[in-house]
Amino acid sequence: MPDSTSTVLARTDLHDQVYASLKEALATRKLAPGEKLSLQELATAYGVSRSPVQQALTRLVTEGLVEVRPHLGHFVKPLTVASVCEAYDVREALELWAARHTVGRVAPGELAELRRLMERTLPMVAPGRLAAGFFETNQAFHDFQIGLAGNELMRESYRRLSVNALMARVLSGHLDPGSDVAAEHVELVEAFEREDLQRVRAAITVHVETGKRLAREAIEQAGGVL
Repeated sequence: MPDSTSTVLARTDLHDQVYASLKEALATRKLAPGEKLSLQELATAYGVSRSPVQQALTRLVTEGLVEVRPHLGHFVKPLTVASVCEAYDVREALELWAARHTVGRVAPGELAELRRLMERTLPMVAPGRLAAGFFETNQAFHDFQIGLAGNELMRESYRRLSVNALMARVLSGHLDPGSDVAAEHVELVEAFEREDLQRVRAAITVHVETGKRLAREAIEQAGGVL
C-alpha cells in the first residue's frame, strides 16, 4: 500500500480525497500492476469507513485503472501496449469529431482561453522529464479543447477514457528527450487560431501518435506491462 495512506484524512470531502489519493498512488506506481486492493486495509489506512474507498475504486474501474475480478475483489489493472493504444484510438476519434464541429466557429474569448491553458503546459515540459504539474495542466487543456464542441456526453466520455491518468502512470515523470510535446501543443492551438481544419486534424494525429510511441517504449522497457 502507498505510504501516503498512513495519514488520516480530514473529514470533509472524504470520497474525493480517497479517490484523488488512490489515483495519485496509481499514477506514481506506488501500487504495482496486479496488486490486490483490500477495501478494509485501505479504509483502515485512510482512517475512513469502507464506503469512500468503495466509491473511489468504482470510479477508478470506470477509468480503466482498476479492475474487478469476480469473487476476488479489486486489483490494479495492468497496462499493456494494446490497452493504452486502444484508449488513444478512441481519444483520437473524439478529438477529430470535435475539431470538425469547432474549427472556424470558436469565439475569440474561447481561443484566448485555449491558448492560455496551452501555455500553462509549456513550463512543465523539459528535456527528459515532466514537471509534477504537467498532467493536471495537460488535462485542463485537452478537456477545454473537447469542451469547445458543446457536447457534454462526448466530454464525459473523453474524461472516462483517462488517457492522461494512464500516461501519468506509464511515464511516471520521465519523457523521451526526442519528444516535443510542447511544440505539438503550440501547433494545435495555432491551427485552431488560423481556422485550418486540416492542420488541426494533422496536429491531433501527430500528438496521438507521440503518445502511443511513448507508451509503447515505456511499457516494453518495463517488460510488457506496467
